[in-house]
Amino acid sequence: LLPTHFALSEMLLAVAGSFAIAQAGRISTWFAIGLAPIALAGLVGAIRIAVGMTGFIVDLHGFLSRPAALFGLGCLVAVLLRRQPWLPPVLGTIAMAIATFAPATTPLLFIGLIGAGAILVYRAATRRALIAAVSFAGLLIAILVSARFRSAQPALSWHLFHTLVAVWFMLVAAFVIPVLQKR
Repeated sequence: LLPTHFALSEMLLAVAGSFAIAQAGRISTWFAIGLAPIALAGLVGAIRIAVGMTGFIVDLHGFLSRPAALFGLGCLVAVLLRRQPWLPPVLGTIAMAIATFAPATTPLLFIGLIGAGAILVYRAATRRALIAAVSFAGLLIAILVSARFRSAQPALSWHLFHTLVAVWFMLVAAFVIPVLQKR
């Protein structure tokens, strides 16, 4: 069982995610759906830690954090591509299936989808393109920065990762979603 304070940064992530989802939902349903798995992972994580649950909920949190998060990233990239309306669920499902059946590819999928999304945001932005692209890439930054502390200071790594993902949600709401709105 994890200490209760671990639930705090999970809840921070869930709250920030809810805000970004609400902002995105006004412009693109699929973009909002793309943000949802990571926010739900935060909510599930906060509940499981606060209540001290084990078993299935741990697996659910892991699924939302990895394969479902890749589904979401696939949806985000597909929305940014501005192609057919069926593309977000298809690209999201393909990313999730690859992560589920070939979990070793998960880091490469995260890097590829985040990189593609950052490039697409940069190209679509009419103003502040660099900050919009860096904002989209903030999820990768959160992964890389927190990973440095994972073995030596796991609690710091945990809180740093979840706090940086919450910041990522706020940056997406502030700089990426407006790019969608102007298109």
